[in-house]
Amino acid sequence: MGFDLSTRMLFCDWHMPNFLPEVTIDLDEYFEQIERTGADTLIFQAKTAHGGSFFPTEVGITNPTMTGDIFGEVAGRAKALGLQFIAYYNMVLSWALAELHPEWSQVDREKRPVRMFMYPCSCMSNDEFAEYVAEHMAEATRRYPIDGWFLDLQYFAPDACYCDCCEAGFREMFGYELAPGGFDVPRWLDFYTYQARVRERFIRQAIERCNAERPGLSWSWNGCGNPAASSPTLHEGADYLSTEAHPPGYLHADHRARYCEGLGRPFTLFMPESQGSWGDWTVTTPETIEGLSAIAMAHGGALNINHVPYPCGDYGGRVPGIVWDTITEVFDWVSEREELCRDRRPVPVVACLHSADGNRLLQAMAMQDETAHLRAQQTANEQALAQLLMETHTPWEIRPEDVPLEELRRYELLIVPCMPHVSEALADRLRDYVRGGGKLLASYHTSLFGARGERLENLALADLFGVDLVGDSPYSICYLDGLDAALRPSVPEIPLLIKDEASGRLNPRNHPLYCRPREGVRALAWIMDPIIESDFETGHYVYHDHAPPGHRSDYPGIVLNQFGDGRVIYLPVPFLQGFARKAGPFLRELFRALLADVLGVSAKIRIEAPLSVKHALMEDDDGWLLHLMHVQKQTDGMYLDSFHRADPIAVRVCPGWEVAGAEDALSGEAFDCTEVDGWAGFTVPGVTDHRIVRIARA
Repeated sequence: MGFDLSTRMLFCDWHMPNFLPEVTIDLDEYFEQIERTGADTLIFQAKTAHGGSFFPTEVGITNPTMTGDIFGEVAGRAKALGLQFIAYYNMVLSWALAELHPEWSQVDREKRPVRMFMYPCSCMSNDEFAEYVAEHMAEATRRYPIDGWFLDLQYFAPDACYCDCCEAGFREMFGYELAPGGFDVPRWLDFYTYQARVRERFIRQAIERCNAERPGLSWSWNGCGNPAASSPTLHEGADYLSTEAHPPGYLHADHRARYCEGLGRPFTLFMPESQGSWGDWTVTTPETIEGLSAIAMAHGGALNINHVPYPCGDYGGRVPGIVWDTITEVFDWVSEREELCRDRRPVPVVACLHSADGNRLLQAMAMQDETAHLRAQQTANEQALAQLLMETHTPWEIRPEDVPLEELRRYELLIVPCMPHVSEALADRLRDYVRGGGKLLASYHTSLFGARGERLENLALADLFGVDLVGDSPYSICYLDGLDAALRPSVPEIPLLIKDEASGRLNPRNHPLYCRPREGVRALAWIMDPIIESDFETGHYVYHDHAPPGHRSDYPGIVLNQFGDGRVIYLPVPFLQGFARKAGPFLRELFRALLADVLGVSAKIRIEAPLSVKHALMEDDDGWLLHLMHVQKQTDGMYLDSFHRADPIAVRVCPGWEVAGAEDALSGEAFDCTEVDGWAGFTVPGVTDHRIVRIARA
């Protein structure tokens, strides 16, 4: 069987230890409630993070306080109810294994066992442990009517592993000793490459063993849909991608959803039902879950909602009724929309290019003191870009760096927010794309480093950017001044602060880059240095936080280069990190002007809406579907509130085909369309939670 992604998925993340007086479920009540919700998929635990199994096992460790065979009973009833039943396996965490097999433990540089998320963890390099996991899962596959597996916690701990198996495996793979005390960036890069390969080998060993028992199982694992992953092949072999989404990280969830969408795979976002993260025994609001469902479904994915029974005590065996009521309300809401969200394609407007190899390179560079601040640089820049594109209502996708040239040419604009190393193959594709009339926006450190983390004397894409690197500014902040006339109407006449607080609260370590523009290159703004470089230890600073503007330099802060028939905007300052610091309206308006007024993006759609209204633009054979989602927090809490956003949303479209009309795809409410200068325009009167507008092809 192939995996058919459902949009009403339940996840029982039931990590019960082996020492409770009992672990029980009222199965009659449990499945009555599941049936009431209208769920069509259930993921249930076979083996937990504590190490116990919910089935009697001859290979692993059975939870001793369980009566009977909970996993087997749940599997049988789920299949009888017509549910797709997915088995959950927590792969490396286990208190029980840490006691039985301490030699399997992940260890730090001093050979001390480490913990991950408060649990002991075993090492994926250890062949005995890998064999144990594969055979344990194969045992469950033989015995129970499962449709697939979801694999959790197949990770190395952040400060591990340096066990004997890792030392031997690393030596075999790279030909030298795993001796981190003397490692430079290239050797740390080898280390993280080793870990990525071991992780994938570990997962695939389990897949092969279980598929031999029952062909056609579906597979997914946590993190194969995570843009912070450091392997470009981690998602290969997954039938659907999986990652987590936690309120109030709605922008974070959108970023992950677009990453999965850009890989061209179905995906699910796992969400705790609680008011915090996993396991706090509370329940959030239906509006909050619906908001995350809208984000997932708008991009062709689904939200997977957690629920956990109390294991024992006065409420033992039951999931609280309010949890079932909440899930039922959400699934009713989802069922109204799911057919409008399946099997649609994003309209190509803007593509943000992403590099998993870049994540791994930054991880290696972060092991050196002078570049320690770069560890999460790519993810942080992508998330800042995501916020800018959402707040300027510009449709966008995240695409992997190996996208073919012909596919890149479908987009109006490519953005490279942070790619420290740009391969020669990608550099050639970018040049061909722009030379043929494409538009590119690139930021800061992009192409500044070589494949092994060495800093280059000049930007590898200097010809494309139209500048030559002079060096780092001696100042940790800068201001943008002397804005071009094309930008001035959008921002007030004030030097615009660029301060990357993410790399150091007071004196950021990411300094602006001084660059010389080449002949014919147009400077759209100039770097203004601060009056002094602040020293907060000695009192050599002005006011409380950073120095005021001093003098305009001879180095541009934004450049526009004509390259062939296309145009390139390059930002030699940490613009995206500077925006992330305060999400300031002036930098947002400057960004909007760069896209809309300088580059003319988008030539397909323009949306004028409040910042709280998020969007996604999809297409099918009948035209376009514009998703408008209201996910702004009304209060300072993490929950979404249900209220009507009455602000009118003005939309203009120029899709390249005749527009027959626009209407609310759920209610059928028609919006009056007018045509002006080749654009079809209409106004949506407002949005409560998730509105889907059908823009119909004539």
